Amino acid sequence: MDAGDSPSQDGPAGKGSAASLALAGIAALLSSTCCVLPLALVLAGVSGTWMGQLRAMEPYSEALTVLAAVALAVAGWRLYGPAGQAAACDDSASCRRNNTTARKWFWAFVVLTALPVVVQRTAHFFY
Repeated sequence: MDAGDSPSQDGPAGKGSAASLALAGIAALLSSTCCVLPLALVLAGVSGTWMGQLRAMEPYSEALTVLAAVALAVAGWRLYGPAGQAAACDDSASCRRNNTTARKWFWAFVVLTALPVVVQRTAHFFY
């Protein structure tokens, strides 16, 4: 991945969406620390008693999930809203590529945010 593929180089249509995407990704990771991360680590073969300490983040899970959703909403508005659709771009190839890259990062973060939420909400059906 070169420098043009990072979400921070998202061009005029996605101006400011990189910070929102970064905030959403960090909040999503932290919100899943209590519940989904230990399961993922065990499935990856990592174990230890220290994983019990990850439950300390559980009281903050809901707030972090809301923060991630709000940050994704802001990033989505900046990428797909009226300003994102009618961007002051000269239709150059690099502008289109950067906007497309930012949109791909957006959808990757949507999936990474939604997956832990779905697992947390449906886990009681499997245990």
